[in-house]
Amino acid sequence: MINITDIFNIAKRDKWVMEYNPDLDSLYWSKPKISPSAQLKKFLEDFSLYITDKGLIEGLFIEYAKGNFISHNSEYEKLIDKMVEVNGVYVLPKNAVKSVEPLLKSMANMVRNEAFQAVNQGLNLEKFAMAR
Repeated sequence: MINITDIFNIAKRDKWVMEYNPDLDSLYWSKPKISPSAQLKKFLEDFSLYITDKGLIEGLFIEYAKGNFISHNSEYEKLIDKMVEVNGVYVLPKNAVKSVEPLLKSMANMVRNEAFQAVNQGLNLEKFAMAR
């Protein structure tokens, strides 16, 4: 069963990390190592989710993070501002996570709300997520 309502706590429990790739303008918030069975599923307006073959959410992905998502949700610019560069990719340091926790919780809530909206419009979330 996909637990779309508790992404923030899943992220805390599994110690998700946040990275931004400026060349691809992509933002990743996920487990440090995604399971081999996880696939990226796009069914939300702003987010794609990494979902395993058992229905576990292991991360989220935002394509065109600055060019689209942050341009419409400017409060999330703070996430990237707090990142440090490591080999051409920007990473949110562990010591900065606490200061942006409200934003991370807000982002998790956006995912939940978009998923509920998709379900209300007829999406069978379980069937979609388990399709290979």
